[in-house]
Amino acid sequence: KKSGLRGRGGAGFPIGFKLESAKNTKATTKFIVCNADEGDPGAYSDRYLMEERPHTLLLGMILAGYAVGAEWGILYVRKEYPESIRILEKAISEIRDLGYTGSSILNSGFNFNFKIIKGQGAYICGEETALLSSIEGQRPEVRIRPPFPTQEGLFNLPTVVNNVETLASLPFIIKNGGEAFDKIGTEKSSGTKLISLDSFFNRPGIYEVDMGTPLKTVIDNLGGGFKRPVKAMHIGGPLGGLVPVSKINELSIDFESFAENGFLLGHASI
Repeated sequence: KKSGLRGRGGAGFPIGFKLESAKNTKATTKFIVCNADEGDPGAYSDRYLMEERPHTLLLGMILAGYAVGAEWGILYVRKEYPESIRILEKAISEIRDLGYTGSSILNSGFNFNFKIIKGQGAYICGEETALLSSIEGQRPEVRIRPPFPTQEGLFNLPTVVNNVETLASLPFIIKNGGEAFDKIGTEKSSGTKLISLDSFFNRPGIYEVDMGTPLKTVIDNLGGGFKRPVKAMHIGGPLGGLVPVSKINELSIDFESFAENGFLLGHASI
C-alpha cells in the first residue's frame, strides 16, 4: 500500500487494496490469478516479461500468495503466445526443482503451486471476471459486481486478479520497500510503466519510463518519431480511444493525465 502500485493492465486499481481484501476474507482456499490475456492492439509488454523475465513474474505471484494466504497461482495466457507458455512451464519446473514452489517452501509451512491455462482467443477474457468464468469452463461473460473477486472470485473463493506487469513489480517493492517505489513517478501514479511502440515508429520496441514522463518524450526521444505523418494514435487498446497528434504536448504517461483528457492509458501500447 505504501508503494502506491496500481494495476498496469488498464484500470489502474491499487493492488494493495485487492491483496488486503483477499487477506481479510476467510476461506480455506484462495487464488492469485495472473491475467496474461494481452489482447490490446500493439501491446506486447506482458509477452516480453513472460519470455524474458519469467522468474520475476513467478516470484511476484508467490509473494502475492504469501501476503493473502493463497496456495494457488494460475496463469491465464493467451493462446497466441505459445513461446510464453513454453518458457513459463520451463521456469516453473526450474523453481520447483530448487524448492521455491510446491509444499512447505524453504521449510516455511507455506505452500504455493502454479497452473497454466491457455486462453482460446476471446478478447473479453481480458476483463477479470470474464476471465474467471472462462477458467471455470463457463461462457466468458462479465459478472455483476459486488461481490468482488477478492471476496467471491474463482469458484466463489477469494481471488486476486492482476496482469503480468503489476505482479512482476512486487519483487522490487518487497526488496527495496514501498517508499522506494513510491518515489518514482508522480504523486498518484507511482513507479514505472512499460510502453509498447509498434512498427510505425522509427525505433519500435519496449521502453520502460517513469510515470509522468511526457508523451512527447516517448514519441520523439525514444520512438524516434513516426515513419510517416499520422493524424492520431491508438493508445491503451479499444477502450482508450484515438488520441489526436495535437494532444501529444498535453499528455504524460500516467493515469490522471489520460483520464483528465478523456482517454485511457490502459496497457500503454501506442
